[in-house]
Amino acid sequence: MKTQMLFAAALAAASGAARAEDASAPPPAAPLPVVTVAPAPVVAPQAIVLPKGTMVRLMVTKEINSRDSKAGDHFTLRVDEDVKVGGLTLIPVGATGWGEVVTAEGTGGVGKKGRINAKLLFVDVGGKRIPVDGERQSAGSNATGAVVYSVLAFGPLGLVMKGGNASLKAGEILNGYTTEDVAFDKPAA
Repeated sequence: MKTQMLFAAALAAASGAARAEDASAPPPAAPLPVVTVAPAPVVAPQAIVLPKGTMVRLMVTKEINSRDSKAGDHFTLRVDEDVKVGGLTLIPVGATGWGEVVTAEGTGGVGKKGRINAKLLFVDVGGKRIPVDGERQSAGSNATGAVVYSVLAFGPLGLVMKGGNASLKAGEILNGYTTEDVAFDKPAA
């Protein structure tokens, strides 16, 4: 039993020494709280769409005529009216548009009138080409009646009289229509 008491005393002494060591040591650090950060939500950039079939008013900037033009010639146009969607101007007045001469027939003898056919191609807005569709045909004046009088007055020389040239005059308005939906970045407020 004496051994047991000695053992108990030794145990008590060892436990007291351990407590003394614990008292001199700094207390254990408290565990840090775990913070979970949610990823930032992915926000799609705001866009506004110019729908297919939107009308764009285009003005001819320089006369195009059947005498000077040939098929394949390109010509410039100017947007004549702001195109807005939801109160925002997507195509401003003054933006450049382009057209192409499809056919051009000059005047001919016996009063034949000139003809010109042109189509719209696209509008350029800040480097973005917006395709537009539209076509314009024009014919010059017919001089058949004048040819008859010329033949009566001048004989066969009256047959060389020509009709009028066809033209798209500067300032003439052509209506084009967008051929596809076009997305624009929504401006920051």
